[in-house]
Order: sequence, then structure tokens, then C-alpha cells
Amino acid sequence: MLELRQITKTFGSFKALDEVDLVVREGEIVGLLGENGAGKSTLMNIIGGVLTPTAGQLRWDDEPVHLASPRAATQRGIGVVHQHFMLVPVFTVAENIALHAPQAGAVFNADEWNARIQAWAQTLGWKIDGTQRVADLSVGELQRVEILKALFANDTAQGSGMEDRESSIEDRGSNQNQPVPNLQPPASKPQTPSSNTARLLLLDEPTANLTPAEVEELFKTLRRLREQQRGIIFVSHKLNEVLALCDRIVILRHGRIVGERRTMETNAQELATLMVGRELRDVDQRPPVKPNPDAATAPRLIIENLSGGTLRNFSLSIQPGEIVGLAGVDGNGQRELVEILSGLRSPQGGRFGVADGQPIAVIPPDRQTVGLIQSFDLAENMALNPTLRAQCRTRFTLNWKAARQKTHALMQQFDVRAPATAERTLAANLSGGNQQKVIIARALSFPHGAVVAADPTRGLDVGATQFVHEQLRTATNKGAAVLLISTDLDEVIQLSDRIGVLYEGRLLPSAELLKPDTNREIIGALMGGNTMSA
Repeated sequence: MLELRQITKTFGSFKALDEVDLVVREGEIVGLLGENGAGKSTLMNIIGGVLTPTAGQLRWDDEPVHLASPRAATQRGIGVVHQHFMLVPVFTVAENIALHAPQAGAVFNADEWNARIQAWAQTLGWKIDGTQRVADLSVGELQRVEILKALFANDTAQGSGMEDRESSIEDRGSNQNQPVPNLQPPASKPQTPSSNTARLLLLDEPTANLTPAEVEELFKTLRRLREQQRGIIFVSHKLNEVLALCDRIVILRHGRIVGERRTMETNAQELATLMVGRELRDVDQRPPVKPNPDAATAPRLIIENLSGGTLRNFSLSIQPGEIVGLAGVDGNGQRELVEILSGLRSPQGGRFGVADGQPIAVIPPDRQTVGLIQSFDLAENMALNPTLRAQCRTRFTLNWKAARQKTHALMQQFDVRAPATAERTLAANLSGGNQQKVIIARALSFPHGAVVAADPTRGLDVGATQFVHEQLRTATNKGAAVLLISTDLDEVIQLSDRIGVLYEGRLLPSAELLKPDTNREIIGALMGGNTMSA
């Protein structure tokens, strides 16, 4: 189906891809692994038509092909499901998919599009109501809409019932009862995809915000697509997911293919070593769980009946040296909780504090818009910490020479890799993993009594993830109380001494928190709001 031969991509003097060879066949799921900055996104952008290679050749059905734009890739039968949903919340499902159709500026026929979407969904064993507003859908349902949009974007090119005259999406056409084209009935045996539907699907971190049950539903869908003889490239940092789903796994490091393994012939430890170029501590190993909190030991971080936005009467206490993990799907009060604990939002009720009066160190969930000022250099970003400013303050101003020296020392300590300008490097010029290390260094290098870590490893590779986890454990060894708020259930289970779930702003279970060896299905059910099994 798709073959990449000696694909090279350079940006100035930087070589993002170096003579990459890759083959994807029909009816196959290929996993793509690599550290942050390894070249995965560049490779996906080339296949998706966003970038053109500096050298090398793409072949489609054994013929050379030039993908000059995303539309050209779509017309060839390549669909892309992005990590962050690209949907308009106030529009319906049908309106969102219609926006992605090849015809621009056409009259929208709601009945016809709804029928089309239901038929498409039926081929995947789904039921989707095209009249629902996207804002009212769950994360799993949003994922399905994105997959439909990617699979069938080119299936509207002919006979769509969309009249070729300019109109807004709100302008409804007449209800014409025309047949829906290019639809296949549910298949009882493998079939070759329609020529107007995507034959190759690219998925970039598609499970980042899904519950365990939603992940399993997604995997069932992808396996069904494989049975329909579609090819799939699955990009993920979660080794267990790649091993559970993919047929083959390709590993990128520094822009080169450094390994390819059949899934049945490898394991997480080997894949992690190939990704980072060195042997890591056992990626499946977790430290011993600390004993249950001793009532005689005073809590370090105390939260009582906090309310604000989605958050409702949230109470929790964490002892020195303990990590309490909060699992949950995005949008259930995590943002409000972090904003209140970091001082960015005033609570509508309740209170919180650290028992010994020390500050709370915060690792925010979004490193690019909240964690760092991208146009500031690293020393300027590090100086956002009030303790560092106090240490480097002169009578009238900040001693920038001292601030840069401290920043340079912290960069070495936390293995922040930057160009030769080091602490004068702009935050925007660092990779995601190195940006996160800067935030970790700023949060944990100065006195604090508690740490609030919100999705601290989102989008990070296995090596950077392990580094962040080790830093959080180091903080607990020094007596800090750590509140880990993560949408990654594996991370919560791996790190936490006790586990709770945030659902619709409430802490579940309402009684005693769970132990990390609790059945994953119970935690997953709580993430979906089912309290019966807790």
C-alpha cells in the first residue's frame, strides 16, 4: 500500500528525518514509537501531506506519489486522526463532518447528512446520532466522530446532495430523498475498502484522554478496520497499548529507524531500550506501596470542601512522603482543582493549605500555555519562581548573572538539553520533553511542602516519563506530599500509594480511597461514573 524510501527531511541545518524506510501493508496495524523529537510528527506530516520530504520517495500502490497537501493525501485515501480533536463544539456531528467534505461553500442538507453518517457508523458497528451537538458528546464519542471524518472525508466527493452554491452551514436545504452513495453494509468477511474511503489511517496518540473502557472500544474498532483490509499507523508513547494492538512496531530515534519488531517477538523493556538508546529501569516495575496512612501522623496537604466551577465539595488529606493519585477523564474538575491550588482561581467555598506553612509547588497540565512563557529564555522562565527571584535580588533589581548561573546548574542537574546558548535559549525552541524538565526543575528545586502534579508526563516518551516519575518520588523521599492528577490511569497506578477518581467534580469513591492493586475495571468504572462496583 504505502512505501517510504530513503525519506529525509531537513529544517535548515537540522535533520529531522534521515533516510527513513517504512512499509505499511493492507490489513496491518503498525505501531510507531520514538522519544520526543525522534521525528514521529515530521514523518506523519509527510505521509499526511502537510510537509514534503527534502529527499527520498513515497510510493502508493507501488507507484511514485507526490502528496503536496493534506487534500492530496485525502484524495489518495489517507486519513488522519489528530491527538487533539479538531471539531467545532457548537456544531452538530453532521455539520462537523460536512465541514470536512471536499465541496466548500455548499448548502447543508441535514436529513441527508444524518442518513449518511448513520450508514457509515453502521459499517463499524456503531450508532451515532448526527443531530447531536459535539459539545454534548463524551470523549469516546468525539473520538468516533474524528475517525468517521478521517475515514469517509473523500466519500462525499460524488453524489453528496450538496448543491454547489455559496451558503453558510446554518442554511438548511430542502429535504431531498436521494440515495446515500458509496456505503457498504456491515461485512461478515474482510472486504476491500471503497475507493472513496480512507485505505490508510494515521492515529496520533489517540488514547490520551480515554477511559480504559473507551480504549478497549477504540481497539475493537481498529481491529475491525484491519479486517476490512485497511492499513493503520498507530503512534503512541504507551508501550502496553502498542504491544496489545499492533502487528509490527517501528522505532525511531534521532530521525532514523533503529529497529523493527514483530509484536509477538518483543517486550516493553526491549522497546524502551531501543527508543532511548540505553537500558532503562524495568518500565513495568513500581516501588513498594507505602503502608496505609497512620492516623497519628499529621497530614501535610489538607484540602477541605473545595468548590469552584465543576469542582464540588472536594476534600482530601495527604501525608508527608505520600503520593495520592486522582484518575479521571478531562473535564471533570481537574482544571478547577489545579487552578485553585495554584492560586489562579478563587474557590467558591472551602479551604486548603500545607500544615507547616511551606508553599505548594505546581506542575501545570499545559506546559506550553501555562507552564512556560514561550518567548522568554530559560533563565527568565526559571525566575518566575519567587524563591529564585528572592535569592538573586539586589537592592534595586534582579541579578541576572546569578539567575543565569542558577538556571545553568539546574539544567545540568535535570538533564535539560538545549543549544549552545543554554540558559539563554527561548523556551519555544526546546522539545516537549525538555520543556517539561524545565518546569519540573523550577517546581521541585526550591523549598516546598507539597507538590501538585497535573498530567506531568502527557505527551512525553518513556525515558522522559521515567525521569519525571523519579523526581516526584525524590520529592516524597524528602517529605513532600504529592497530589498526582492524571488522565493516564497507568501513571496513576504506577506512582500512587492511594487512588481516587474525579467524576463531575466529585471525589470517588466517597469513602476510603483505593489501593493501587485495585482491579483496573473498578477504577475504570468509577471514571465513567459507575459507583456500584467500588
